Amino acid sequence: MIASLLNHLWQSSLFVGGVGLLVLALQRNSAHVRFWLWFAASIKFLVPFAALTALGAYLLTPVARPEPEVMLIAPLAQPFSASSPVVAAPLATAAPMTHLDLAPILLALWTAGFAVIVIRWLVRWSRVRKLLQEAIDAPLAAPVAVKFSASRLEPGLVGILRPVILLPQGIEQQLAPAELNAILAHELCHWRRHDNLLAAIHMLVEALFWFFPLVWWLGARLNAERERACDESVLAAGNDPEMYAEGILKVCRVYLQTPLACVAGVSGAGLKKRMETIMENGLVLRLNAVRKLMLSASAAAVVAIPLSLGLAAAPVLVQAQAEPAPSSTLNAQRRAEQAMPRKPVAFDPAHFDKYVGYYQLAPSVVFTIKRNGDHFFSRLTGQVDIEMFPESETKFFVNEVHAQVSFISNAQGQATELVLHQNGQEQHAPRITEAAAKSIEASLLERIRSNKPSPGTEAALRHQIESMEKGQRDYSVLTPALTSAVKEMEPNILAALASMGPLKSIKFRTVMPGGADNYIVEFERGSSEWFISPLTADGKISGMSWRRTP
Repeated sequence: MIASLLNHLWQSSLFVGGVGLLVLALQRNSAHVRFWLWFAASIKFLVPFAALTALGAYLLTPVARPEPEVMLIAPLAQPFSASSPVVAAPLATAAPMTHLDLAPILLALWTAGFAVIVIRWLVRWSRVRKLLQEAIDAPLAAPVAVKFSASRLEPGLVGILRPVILLPQGIEQQLAPAELNAILAHELCHWRRHDNLLAAIHMLVEALFWFFPLVWWLGARLNAERERACDESVLAAGNDPEMYAEGILKVCRVYLQTPLACVAGVSGAGLKKRMETIMENGLVLRLNAVRKLMLSASAAAVVAIPLSLGLAAAPVLVQAQAEPAPSSTLNAQRRAEQAMPRKPVAFDPAHFDKYVGYYQLAPSVVFTIKRNGDHFFSRLTGQVDIEMFPESETKFFVNEVHAQVSFISNAQGQATELVLHQNGQEQHAPRITEAAAKSIEASLLERIRSNKPSPGTEAALRHQIESMEKGQRDYSVLTPALTSAVKEMEPNILAALASMGPLKSIKFRTVMPGGADNYIVEFERGSSEWFISPLTADGKISGMSWRRTP
């Protein structure tokens, strides 16, 4: 987590540096352009490059990378479990004590800093809101409400959804009419630019990354350029530069500066430099074709580079795993389809009743399908109820993992089979009676209570490991689904086993809640933990997984 944060910070800093170079090249152009460049740098802190890279990878078929440390060769008794993908992640090694000690401390420090900043802003905002509530309408014509306040706060635009220009009472005695008109034009420019909203967004960046000085420096650049952009707008509207500058100076002498960046005022932002720029009233150059091309190319590169990295990475993952056999290609296509976002469709709950019942997925595994009002649930042996959502009349999906369930019916409209779509596989579960389902679950509970392995699993496991050591995998004792999964990952499995040396012993450990038998397998140069499902009626293995232990 800390490494990801550091990567995000240096990438965002690099982005800010690139924006700074563009700003330098556009010093004679409009401050409006420079403001939006700095604002893009601010938004970059909210959008990690990793998100764009992941988007690029998603445009191609996503296939999980097999790891030699832990491999789930096929789903066992818990295919809906989020911890049971086709290829599980390596076992986490023990983190250094310094990480374990620092993580909660750093989180507590960040939380405290975040809270202090937000509370300080909320207190200031409540004071401004109170002033606004006590303010009275001002008889000034403007496209936005204008009010007088009894405070000494400088003129400012208050609010985001329903903004109001708040003027200190008596300002018309302090400023000449032309000066006041210029100040109002400045605030109206803030209103047209939606500066309060943009400032609030950067305040979120400052709150989230309060510990990173660059975001505060970036906030100062944003404030400076937005004020200069409004100065340029006021002068372009024909206001006299001297009267405008004099009005700003009078405001700064008499009134207090706005306490929040999201309450846009007229002061601040390098006042001396602003006065010089206003009095010079120099010509602001429009962006020519070269500069427009430069900005367009920079924006395209920001999006294209991380997307390209993701697109380039995706084929590597596929080439590293996919076998030329059609089954591997089909698995990859199915896996990609199963991972696509789903949205529920309109569905009459009464139509679901024909699917309610029991379906046997494996010798000790039963799907229980039921309805509770307008909600539909499935429960796999050893698991809790998982809600399903309709994506068609016959197919449903779950949100916990990338998995769907479809039903096959006979000519009479009666559901005869359930199909589980997960991990690139399509596992069929025929419908069984309630009595048969209860018998299967009772048998499993008894086996768990007595902690006895299912008949034949130890011999089948030994046969598989020994055949892999000889490089002569016996696919005849595997179900078709397991055969397809094993072929897809065969090189990684063989390489991992070879690194541990010859088999020494196999010892039964326990029966898992889903019905798989757990064995500890010792090799000459390492130990591993294996899980194997009860054998099918014809003596085949339907599910098997393993992981290397420390």
